Amino acid sequence: MTYGEIIGTGRIAFLLSDAVPCIAYCVIRRNLSMRALLRSPLASFETLMNEMFKPTLEHQDNWGKCQEDNVKEYRGHVEKFSNLLQEAAASLQKVEELPMPDSKYDNIGPTSAAFAKAAVESDVVAHFESIVERWCNQTEHMLEERQPPAKDAEDVGPDSEFEFWRGRMAKFNNVAEQLKKPIARVVIGVLTTAKAKVLRRWKMCDNGITDALNEAKDNVKYLSTLEKYTEPLKSGTPEQIIESLPALMNNVKMMLTIARYYSTQEHMTTLFVKITNQMIKTCRRGIEYVDGDKKRLWDQDHEDLLKRLEMSLKLNDAYQELYRVTKEKLQTQPKVKQFDFNESRIFGKFDLYCKRVQKLIDMFTTIVQFSALANNK
Repeated sequence: MTYGEIIGTGRIAFLLSDAVPCIAYCVIRRNLSMRALLRSPLASFETLMNEMFKPTLEHQDNWGKCQEDNVKEYRGHVEKFSNLLQEAAASLQKVEELPMPDSKYDNIGPTSAAFAKAAVESDVVAHFESIVERWCNQTEHMLEERQPPAKDAEDVGPDSEFEFWRGRMAKFNNVAEQLKKPIARVVIGVLTTAKAKVLRRWKMCDNGITDALNEAKDNVKYLSTLEKYTEPLKSGTPEQIIESLPALMNNVKMMLTIARYYSTQEHMTTLFVKITNQMIKTCRRGIEYVDGDKKRLWDQDHEDLLKRLEMSLKLNDAYQELYRVTKEKLQTQPKVKQFDFNESRIFGKFDLYCKRVQKLIDMFTTIVQFSALANNK
């Protein structure tokens, strides 16, 4: 197989042996290593992480002197890092590749004289115009892409917000890097000298790319700061979420007051909706699962179940109370942006969930009472 054929497959397989002239079949597994490398180092690392490191850690029983909480925290960090790798690898696969001129135009130098010479050749100008037209089509399509509406999706938490903006930043950053290639600069230089009409359209697209990249970078900066405060929403209990709410709400308030792009009513409302979704999801998990095993409500200890059901109500009350306290504090500063969001959209789903929880509390309370009477006969 030639080098070109190897590269074309996107994967390289290799064998590595100890410095011995001959390997006996019975010890081949001990003296011979077999590996495969993907074209993308990031994809290779992601595969290594998910297929080797994570399974090893999941089956690790002996952690020495480490406390159980420390092990749980470490595994949580590993899981988060693994998810980031998957997200980054997926973003690279979605990268937009801009078309570039045919190789026969590589001899055009990046000088004014070379641009002037190429600008009078109609075939060169026509080819470059077709390239820029395709750039416009691709970038306009990218700029029109919007995040799918999440208000009706029950399981969509704040993680989807982080993933969307990191992916968008990676996509536009890649396009910006492609446009810095020498041949891309030559294309624009020749068409500028030729005063091609397509440049008017391209100028709007280029400005759109710059604005979209700046927006994505700014949003990722603030969302990355917020991300660590949303961790308890996924991995914690309702009690732990209540304890973390002040820090979370304070960071959301900071984003509203100082973020350049993300502080719009739509962005902030969507973020709150996703935070609410994650709270509901965590509450449901805490009710349905006991010691990591999913159990029917009827099969659980009823008194313990009632305590966990009541924590869902307490979390909803604490969440809404802190939201209103923060809103009132902002109202004392009329010059800053306010919490003027659609509260029925933010809290409506949690209120509906809590109404169902209250019915369960009433029912199981009655069962506990009648069970006590039966036991006292």
